[in-house]
Amino acid sequence: MTGFLSDKCIEIRNWLAIGEDVYPDAVVTSWIRMAEEQLSNVLRVKHMIQVDTCEVDVDRVPLPLDWQEIRLARFVPTGGVLRYNTPDAFYNPEFADPPEPPYPGRTRRYTILGNFLIVGGAGLSTPQHVELTYYQDIPPLTDTVNNWINKYHPTVYTIEILHVASLYAIEDERSGVWDKEIVRTVNDMNNAHKVDRASGSVLVQVRRKSFG
Repeated sequence: MTGFLSDKCIEIRNWLAIGEDVYPDAVVTSWIRMAEEQLSNVLRVKHMIQVDTCEVDVDRVPLPLDWQEIRLARFVPTGGVLRYNTPDAFYNPEFADPPEPPYPGRTRRYTILGNFLIVGGAGLSTPQHVELTYYQDIPPLTDTVNNWINKYHPTVYTIEILHVASLYAIEDERSGVWDKEIVRTVNDMNNAHKVDRASGSVLVQVRRKSFG
């Protein structure tokens, strides 16, 4: 019995009618990794939602290595929501603080510099933890671990892998169709998620870990 990744490699070769002697698993796996990267950059769907917590250290928190976009940042256990500011607005004393109450001073604001979330301009008097809800990268498919896109959205996954393969010196008249279908499907999935967010539907349960 093969694994999830091996099965995907076989599936892609079957679509292309190409044998393992021409494109072994190592090559097809590279297409899969590139497809995961590209879909991570453009998809924003409920299965990408992740929640992590970390203690604030010198007014900053290291962002998770797999973060794509922040959905919500808040202090825990107090639950105070942090509002995003641009770095200029966050640090420039000439810019007004958010209205108070309930957001007094910079301790209820954050900005992003590189892979750090910066909170509080003048320091925090007591230890604080930040809970970050964010869109994560698509986890890599392996033989032992299936990822959510292969489980819940195998069509868009397969088509994107095929599109990547078409960039690998593979001449296939379906390449243009795959490209258009990816754009259409990704837009439909993102728009459906926007409707979910607006209607207040429940997102999938997410695992919790320390970030970094």
